[in-house]
Amino acid sequence: MQGLSRNKQREAFIISVIYLLLVIVIGYLVHLRGIKDLVDIYLINIGIDAFGMLIGYVLYICCLVDVQKTGANLKHLLSLINVAYLGLFTDACAWLLDGVPGLRILNIVDNTFYYLCAPVEAYFFWLYTMTYLKVNNGIVKNLGIITKIGLYIAVGMRILNLFTGIYFTVDEMGIYHRSAYYPLSMIYAFFTAFSALVAVIIERKQLERYQIYTFFVYVLAPVSMGIFTLGVYGLSPTAATVMLTILLMYCILNVSQGLAKAIADRDLALASSIQENVLPKIFPFRPDRKEFDLYASMNPAKEVGGDFYDFFMVDDNHIALVMADVSGKGIPAALFMMVAKTLIKNRVLAGDGPAKALINVNEQLCEGNSAELFVTVWLAILDLSTGKGTAVNAGHEHPAFKEKNGDYELVVYKHSPAVATIEGIRYKEHDFELNPGDTIFVYTDGVTEATNINNELFGEERLIKALNSDKDADPQQVLSNVKSHIQDFVKDADQFDDITMLCLKYNGPA
Repeated sequence: MQGLSRNKQREAFIISVIYLLLVIVIGYLVHLRGIKDLVDIYLINIGIDAFGMLIGYVLYICCLVDVQKTGANLKHLLSLINVAYLGLFTDACAWLLDGVPGLRILNIVDNTFYYLCAPVEAYFFWLYTMTYLKVNNGIVKNLGIITKIGLYIAVGMRILNLFTGIYFTVDEMGIYHRSAYYPLSMIYAFFTAFSALVAVIIERKQLERYQIYTFFVYVLAPVSMGIFTLGVYGLSPTAATVMLTILLMYCILNVSQGLAKAIADRDLALASSIQENVLPKIFPFRPDRKEFDLYASMNPAKEVGGDFYDFFMVDDNHIALVMADVSGKGIPAALFMMVAKTLIKNRVLAGDGPAKALINVNEQLCEGNSAELFVTVWLAILDLSTGKGTAVNAGHEHPAFKEKNGDYELVVYKHSPAVATIEGIRYKEHDFELNPGDTIFVYTDGVTEATNINNELFGEERLIKALNSDKDADPQQVLSNVKSHIQDFVKDADQFDDITMLCLKYNGPA
């Protein structure tokens, strides 16, 4: 059980103890009856059940490992395995208790639990199917309500059987007898299983053909065995068939899903590498230039986005600053980000001002943009000899400015549209001027939209408070302060977006 978390190890230990105790009970009953006194068909059925129980235990541990490694939602499958294991246990016990007058009451209780397993298994199969399909369909939701109500009825009928014998009885000699209405006990399980197939058929467009076949096999194999046992008493492979089909379902559906996730994780790692490798990360930037101090950072989220920052010298007197956020996630966003970053830098180095640069980049990115991605951009060019600058805000977050002895404040003005949304956009420039000691702070929405466990956003107000917590901090410390405030706010909540920031302090002309 190495590699499992402490909680998963505890769960595996508890299940191992429970499963082992059930095996010991079967062993005790075999000893009590005596192997020599058991007819061959009883031994065959008990052997089949024991084999199914072994498969169930191994399968349960495999699922725990799968949950640990992939984060897959297998709670309904684990419940299905537990109920199927109980079905195998009660079936084995039923053969060992049959014909023992002194254990008649125990025989009745055991068979009642055995009869309970079928509808509960069917219901958990329904829940597992819905979780796997991520169904949000009106017809399927109504079927779900019916299956839940039907489960209560099915359980009630089995309790009623204790008083009426509608499904089975155990006579004074301890011998089990099916009633004429025994087939009615299978109606709910059959209905629920076939309802799950209806859901699979409705949602078939999101499934591969092998996945559809797997769901059909899971339903048809146990149902076929159930129909077989209606006419043949003395052989009961249904419970073991259920466990074998659960194994098949797990191997084909969840293992293949795990492989797909591994491929997706590899692609995300590649996207993350693309994203990080194109960003300038050597600080201090141009230590020979005393006119400014600059620092930038990006904390990538688990799901790779398209945030990027950039800064570069346009000529000896001008520096360009870029903060941008591509829509979408994964490799498409990472590639789009790389193209957008390259185009922006090339246009600025070619002599375009911020507005003209984004006009040209917009036209280029709109061509063949079948993925319909876009990028919000804050682009500025600062004259280091005068502190005067020009900026364009294409749908991006409002920057924060701080005068030498003042507080950080957001500079709010009307945005231009994001880049790559519509051809022919004209972008509006905004002039600004920095005096020695003034600071610019720009960021992406991953900062203000950082979310805590109560689904509250960090927001602009908390951002300004974080910036002003240490107004005289250098750019690197400014970013560290903001990160610290975000972490204190979100605590253990997951990070769903990149947190990207850039800060420049203007020291005045050299």
